[in-house]
Amino acid sequence: MADAPLYLIAVIKPRMDVADAVLERLHAMRDATREEPGNISMDLVVGEESDTWLMLEKFSSRPAWEEHMTLPHVGEGNAFLADKLREPTELRFYTET
Repeated sequence: MADAPLYLIAVIKPRMDVADAVLERLHAMRDATREEPGNISMDLVVGEESDTWLMLEKFSSRPAWEEHMTLPHVGEGNAFLADKLREPTELRFYTET
């Protein structure tokens, strides 16, 4: 459903030798995203595995997320992170039941 809220978990595995730079960039991306009209929430969290981080995101709709992906802070941020992650970010999409 295009108008339903979209939930997303991004599984991020930074290289720990550059973790501070990754964290700084992710915070900047999170802060910019929180200003987008289609964003409902975005939080960066870490669990028991301190080398794996989760970005918990909620957008008003899938089209709002698709628009988010075209914005400069996302493209530039992803380009910056490309060689600073142990593996590509895994994206998990969810909708309400």
